[in-house]
Amino acid sequence: MRLTAKPRAGMGVREGARAVTTEPGYKNPNRQIVVNKNGAPSTTRDNQIVYRLRCELCQHEYGCNGMDIKARLCPKCQGGTAGEPLRDDASQASLF
Repeated sequence: MRLTAKPRAGMGVREGARAVTTEPGYKNPNRQIVVNKNGAPSTTRDNQIVYRLRCELCQHEYGCNGMDIKARLCPKCQGGTAGEPLRDDASQASLF
């Protein structure tokens, strides 16, 4: 008895856990690491929020929307576009 659908032509089969690009600790192929969810709304993409990324090479931290994490380059040492604005920690504090 088969409980899952057969893979369609052209669809790869992955084994094990899937790396989610917005989870803290995720590292993209360009060595940019997700630090945390900043929570600020993206200024470049509708319906996206900003995540704090850190470059593994130069330690620069900057904002990036969730859709662009997988291909992001560091704006300081890899010639990537400027990061999105990050909200400071004080503005993230709960009022209750």
